[in-house]
Amino acid sequence: MHKLVIVLAAAALMALTASGAGAAPIVEHGHSSGTDISSAPLCGIEGTTVTRFVDDFQVFADNTFKDEFRGKAVFTSAATGKSVSIFAAQQASGPNDPIDNGDGTITFVTTFKGIPEQLKIANGPVLTRDAGTVTLFQTFDAATGDFISTTASGEKGPHPELESGFELFCDVIVPALT
Repeated sequence: MHKLVIVLAAAALMALTASGAGAAPIVEHGHSSGTDISSAPLCGIEGTTVTRFVDDFQVFADNTFKDEFRGKAVFTSAATGKSVSIFAAQQASGPNDPIDNGDGTITFVTTFKGIPEQLKIANGPVLTRDAGTVTLFQTFDAATGDFISTTASGEKGPHPELESGFELFCDVIVPALT
């Protein structure tokens, strides 16, 4: 399931590379929605995930993007029957192309607004929630595409998952499912 969150975030990042203002004409527009059921471990716990999402993205003539995403995944532990919900409702925007750093690396700049991640016990209390605005600078090796680092800027609102280096996810999910 954590893999699903990473995939959703990566898809949002790739689609997100457009500016939120929309002053430039739209050159590409896409919309997708769906439901997926999968059986894969989440934080080492076997179970099943049901995911529902809606995604709307635009690329503008000034080579920026805007992506509006809303999704909810419910993971149920095969061993205990307990469930957790992973929810996101966010807008991402930024330049559509990465910055060439001139040293063999590239950096994607994306500004997120809304709720990039809320973890809660299904029909129960919130375990953790990132909300507000933050701009991420994500650097990759240009030749291999390997991830190198993330730097955050302009953070407004609580972002405990981001501040934990994305370690908080399993720290709160595992006790909730066992």
